[in-house]
Amino acid sequence: MSEQRKNRKRGILLAGVLILAIAALAALYFWLKANGYLEIFTSVEALQAYVRGFGAWAPAIFILLQIAQVIFAPIPGNVTTLAGGALFGFWPSFFYSTVAIFLGSLVAFGIGRYCGKPIVYKLASPAIVDKYLNVLAGKQRLTLALLFLFPFFPDDVLCLLAGLTGYSWSWFAVMVLLTRPWGTIVSALVGSGSLSIPLWGWAILVVAAVAAMVFSIKYGSRMEDLLLEKIRGRKKGGKRERAPHAPAEEGPAKK
Repeated sequence: MSEQRKNRKRGILLAGVLILAIAALAALYFWLKANGYLEIFTSVEALQAYVRGFGAWAPAIFILLQIAQVIFAPIPGNVTTLAGGALFGFWPSFFYSTVAIFLGSLVAFGIGRYCGKPIVYKLASPAIVDKYLNVLAGKQRLTLALLFLFPFFPDDVLCLLAGLTGYSWSWFAVMVLLTRPWGTIVSALVGSGSLSIPLWGWAILVVAAVAAMVFSIKYGSRMEDLLLEKIRGRKKGGKRERAPHAPAEEGPAKK
C-alpha cells in the first residue's frame, strides 16, 4: 500500500472519529439544554451537587463536562474547574481537567480545521471570533501561545480559531500541553482551597496579561523571525563542512 493511500485512510479515520465526537458532545449539550441542566453551570455549588450525584462515575462525568465546556462557549470553564477542585481535591482535579481540556482542545481545533467558519460562528460569539481571528492573522505562534498562557482570554474559542489559521496538529498539541495546564493549576488550587489570590494579585495578572498581549501583537512577528534566524544560524554553524584539502602544487612539467 502506498504512503499516499495510508495517509488518506488515516485522514478518513480521523475525520470519522472527529464527527462522532462532535455528534456525541452536541447531543449531550442539547440534551442538557432541553432538560434545563445547563443551570448547573450557573454556580460552583450547583455543579458540585450535580456531579457528586453520579457517585463512582463522578470523575468520568466531570471529564465529559470539561470536554464539552471547551467546545461549547456558553459553558463557563472557570466554574467547572473550580468545582472539580472542590470535589476531588487539587491533584485529581488537575489531572482530570488537564486530560479533558487537552482532548477538548484537539476536538475544537479539528472542528475549526475541517468544518470552517460557519460552524465556528455557531459555537462562539461572532464578535469574539472576528476580534481574535484578526489578532491571529499571519499565523503568529507567539501571540497564540501567550493568549493561552495568560488568563482572561477566551482559550476555548482560540482552539476553534487555531483550526482556521493553518497550524499543524503536532504543533498545536504541543503548544496546548505547554500552556493550558498553568491556568488549570491555578483554578484547581483555588477550587480546592489551597490557594487564595487577593484582589491586588488579580489586578497584577490582568495588567501583565494585557501588556504581554500588546507587546506580542506589535512585535510578535519580528521576534519569531529573529528566533528562527538564530536557530537556523546555530544549525548551520553545527554542520559546517570541512573545506577540501588544497591540491598539492605540481612542479613544472617534465619535458
